[in-house]
Amino acid sequence: MAALEEPDQRIIERISCYRNDNRDKEEVLSIITKYGWAIRYAPPLFRNSEEVCVAAMKTYGLGLEFLSPAMRDNEKVVKAAVSHCGMALIFAPAEFRNRRDIVKQAVQNAGLALEFAHPDLRKDQSIVYYAMQKDARALQCADESLKSNRTFLLKALANCPQALDFVDISVRFDPELVKIALGQEYRPVSPKERPSSPKAAAPPKRSRRSRRALLLDERRRRLSRSPDTKSARDPLKPGVENSLEPTSIPEQ
Repeated sequence: MAALEEPDQRIIERISCYRNDNRDKEEVLSIITKYGWAIRYAPPLFRNSEEVCVAAMKTYGLGLEFLSPAMRDNEKVVKAAVSHCGMALIFAPAEFRNRRDIVKQAVQNAGLALEFAHPDLRKDQSIVYYAMQKDARALQCADESLKSNRTFLLKALANCPQALDFVDISVRFDPELVKIALGQEYRPVSPKERPSSPKAAAPPKRSRRSRRALLLDERRRRLSRSPDTKSARDPLKPGVENSLEPTSIPEQ
């Protein structure tokens, strides 16, 4: 809460000043009803009051983290918390994370809350289905057995095609599953039908002639373009002097 706005800071200072006494209950309740997150700064007496805690959870379910242990074990408080924010299931005791009604309520509010459910409920097809209806990514939180359960996936992918990314690799390319997810016919492409990659251009062939021979060829081309070609001698004819022949050509 380091970067709180000024009005929020005033609320914190105000609720922190109340006495740990039931005589201030009405004033605290009036603040909590509107600003549920302020339960964190309320005196301990009110963080242990069912009435105040339920009122806070209705506007800020994640405040379940700051309640007393007795209130976190309170069914009414936990139900109010997960109804407002399904992710509050992470702060619920293990007993409630194994309760079908509470987990169902949580995943219908936030599909990814399935991650915090008891492992037995992550195998439950109806619970996982409810979670996927809210968020297709919830399939990644389900038990591994459901990720490869073809019967379940045929039903789930019809409404949550995005969940195909989280299906087990053993059935991810099943033609019928892909057809349902993509909404079209799917036929694997045979190797013969796959387009071949473009071939790279072949590198130019390098001449095997010596560097000296190549230099002499170049000199002959220059002489052939010279206006005084009649007086030029063939540099390749042995025993014939030619003043234009290079005196020193480095060997290869």
